[in-house]
Amino acid sequence: MDSFKYKPTTAFWRIQKLIRDGLPKFNDNQQKVFIVQGGQGAGKTIAILMLIIDYIERIKSEVTICSAELSKLKDTALNDYIKILQDYNLFNEKRFNKTESVYQYAAGHFTEFLGLDKKDVGKGRRRKIVYINEGNKINLQQYTDITARADLVIMDFNPDGYFFGHDLITDFNFINLTYLDNEFLSPNEIRNILSYYEKGYNADGTEKNSFWANKWRVYGLGEVGSIEGRVFGDWRKNTYTDFQAQPFTSFYGVDWGKNHKFGIVEMKYDPYKNILYCHQRNWLSENELLSRMSATELSKINENGGVIIHTFRKLGIPKEAYLVCDSANPDNIRLARDYGWEYAFGIDKPKGSVMAGITLLHSTTVFYTDVSDGIDFEQKNYSYAKDRLGIVDDEVIKMFDDVIDPIRYGRRWAEKHFNA
Repeated sequence: MDSFKYKPTTAFWRIQKLIRDGLPKFNDNQQKVFIVQGGQGAGKTIAILMLIIDYIERIKSEVTICSAELSKLKDTALNDYIKILQDYNLFNEKRFNKTESVYQYAAGHFTEFLGLDKKDVGKGRRRKIVYINEGNKINLQQYTDITARADLVIMDFNPDGYFFGHDLITDFNFINLTYLDNEFLSPNEIRNILSYYEKGYNADGTEKNSFWANKWRVYGLGEVGSIEGRVFGDWRKNTYTDFQAQPFTSFYGVDWGKNHKFGIVEMKYDPYKNILYCHQRNWLSENELLSRMSATELSKINENGGVIIHTFRKLGIPKEAYLVCDSANPDNIRLARDYGWEYAFGIDKPKGSVMAGITLLHSTTVFYTDVSDGIDFEQKNYSYAKDRLGIVDDEVIKMFDDVIDPIRYGRRWAEKHFNA
């Protein structure tokens, strides 16, 4: 191995051990997914490619390596894959279809490189291994499509912020790597990484620059950082007991969702101190709710008002409560009223209402319960858009808002209701 450029690093051995030890722990109903989070210079991609090459050279398999954009994937993972083969004297030019980005070993025995920016690419095909490079750059639907029939999934990413991949983590399928796991990293790159800490922190360890401190957390320590342009950064947690103890009448924000999350948030508002208390009641889509129902529940669901009414009943939402709903689905609002929730109504959404609601929330002290995982996740990721020059704009990205929107609806309603 001394004559080779590409040598196993600590990252290589740690990932190998993660997969070897983790595979027997999955039950028959779980997809075998391994999550590799890491900072700059950790050598995640090279280590995973080396493991894949070692595997496919020994066992006939179908392997898909993919990322958000094919052009970038060609410049990174595909280029590295070929270089590793060449370094190990395994590369055969006749096997490499450069046009299709496929390295063909034999019939049914190949490594293909796909960009998920093309609609329906690779959807529904069976493969032994799917490796998703920079998984935080794709969305959940793309992930589901490409991995639906995979025996083994490996996904890596730099933890710029929380994303759907964090929901896949168990106590045996996750690893966090840093530059310290790559003993072959150049001194120059190590100096660059350490400079993030020097620019972000004082000698006593206190933070002096939030931008560089965040850079150090993400790229130096491999920890989840703060999203650039994050809208909300000062919401506070309390317990459900604290929420229940607040002496104010509950009202509910509702954002409909058949495929997206069906967000329901119970809220209480203190008009004297301008405090909004929030507790997440639902963060599952209608389809997810249906998939979790028993056969008995499913057999009765349609004759009892469908999944929306079933959910309201199961959550024990009082029929005298105000339900401040997304007005985009008036049929759902009428359905709720027909079944007794007579104070269900759609919030008006004139132009500029999103930013007006955000401004109102910025002027409000917001608490959310520590069991409200959806609120916690979304408020950390809800962010402003960027213009074509990459500068943070005054519009928000239409993502991570399935419980944020109901909170915004509720706060706008409270402003009119309590200050009328």
